[in-house]
Amino acid sequence: INTLDLTRTDAVFFPLLCCILFPRVTRPAPTAGPSPALRDALERARMLADKISKDVPTVLAQASTLDFLPLTSDLQMMATALHIPPAPVLKPLSPNFNVDTCMSRMAAGVRMFQGLLEVLSERLGGLDSLQADLRDLLAHVDKAREVAGPSGGNASLDEDLDQWAGLAARLQGDYETQAAAHLTLTQLRSFMHDVIRSLRAITGHRTLAR
Repeated sequence: INTLDLTRTDAVFFPLLCCILFPRVTRPAPTAGPSPALRDALERARMLADKISKDVPTVLAQASTLDFLPLTSDLQMMATALHIPPAPVLKPLSPNFNVDTCMSRMAAGVRMFQGLLEVLSERLGGLDSLQADLRDLLAHVDKAREVAGPSGGNASLDEDLDQWAGLAARLQGDYETQAAAHLTLTQLRSFMHDVIRSLRAITGHRTLAR
């Protein structure tokens, strides 16, 4: 074997040997969590959602004097009859359900409950505090969407504003009114639990740094 052949052999195998012994280290792309301003808005929204959730049982006890516990099937029928809409679904964060979509659904849900409570407040007392808290919660959610970036700006939230249209006319008696209050407040508490979970997920969410 001549010296030229050995040189060619080394030229071929030396890079392969380097790849085996010294594998290239790839570093993950840097990630960044929410900015301080966004984190503050999310935390304020979470605290309000938690307060609303804790206040609902007391408000419900004051607003409704009827015992609906054994009447679950009747309540479902009543929800259909009164056309009380379900709350928007807040899914876990994913590529198909990103932060902006989540906060948009969150804001739409808060607006929906504002509308329902506005109708009920014409027939029942004790709803003022919840209405004020929902108004403040929406302000913090909107602030978070604004801080989150251009895609989190003022997207249209009016798509379902007519979901509760005509509810007042359907509340013909005390039973219908209290059933609507029970359904709305029970659903509101469940939605607040979803809001709290989603806000925590967004706070801990990390995206690729730009």
